[in-house]
Amino acid sequence: MIQLIKYFSILFLSTKISRERLKDFAEDHIARLNANNPGGIFTVILTDVTTAFTNYFGDITSESLNLALQEGKTVAMNESRDALCKLISKNENLIAYQYSANMMVYQEFYPLGITEYTEADLPTLETKGKRYLDVLALHAADFTAAFVADYTVVYKTYVENRNFQKAAMGGVAAEKRDLATTKPALCKQLTYNLLTIAREFLGDESAGDVYFNQAILNAAFKEADSRIENDINPMTTQNVFDNTAGPDTKYKISVSGDGTIVVGFADGMDVVITPATGKVIDNTTALTFKASEMGYTSAKKYLNVTSQSSITLSFVIERV
Repeated sequence: MIQLIKYFSILFLSTKISRERLKDFAEDHIARLNANNPGGIFTVILTDVTTAFTNYFGDITSESLNLALQEGKTVAMNESRDALCKLISKNENLIAYQYSANMMVYQEFYPLGITEYTEADLPTLETKGKRYLDVLALHAADFTAAFVADYTVVYKTYVENRNFQKAAMGGVAAEKRDLATTKPALCKQLTYNLLTIAREFLGDESAGDVYFNQAILNAAFKEADSRIENDINPMTTQNVFDNTAGPDTKYKISVSGDGTIVVGFADGMDVVITPATGKVIDNTTALTFKASEMGYTSAKKYLNVTSQSSITLSFVIERV
């Protein structure tokens, strides 16, 4: 049977084609198209696919760079947080001594004790650290100028590093949002190129090998029998495997990006996986589960991934 509908789909937007395979396939196609453009008949689609390629893989490079920057800023932020908490703890003895006869002032600094600061999350520490700075400024005459200046510098360093980290996280999120549009655009353009070239050489199947490398796609789908690497758009679901051998089959799962995915088995390729029906995975570490732990049965044989994030994430699922 001829399935006409397949010619209306975006052929290369498949979970079976990893980023690296897509990159190899697109680069190879662009080189072939550039070398086989008789009379410039394919110049428009050559320009369009080159632009789409640059947009997508440029976003990947930017994402990787921004992720590295985010990690560096996070390290600096953590160090400045530790320095602030240590200074607040160190100052407590002197402040307690200074106001031993007036504990009400001491409580302005430490209304709930030291742990109010040391156990605070990042935004709360910033807020309470500012309160501490304001109280210190109010009672500055009771301390040396160096004591006040030390806290002011350490607190401002924490705030600056916190802002740098948030900005870097925003950069990663922005690139992830871009990936949600630039990858489909590249795959759509590759499909358009295929149909355009096929129309030009209708009836001459040998022309396909001139402009496209089928071996790269074959390798991608062979690899995909046991390993899937893909992007997933916000709040969407993808099927990754339908060939699990049994309940003891193990899968190693990892995700990159600021968000979570849920992975589990279902009785359909489009069934949404929830925390109640699958395993929640974030970017902290790769996890390995048996198929049975993710809901596999003879009726539920489709391993699906559902995004719980507001940005595009990347994941790898590998049979081990």
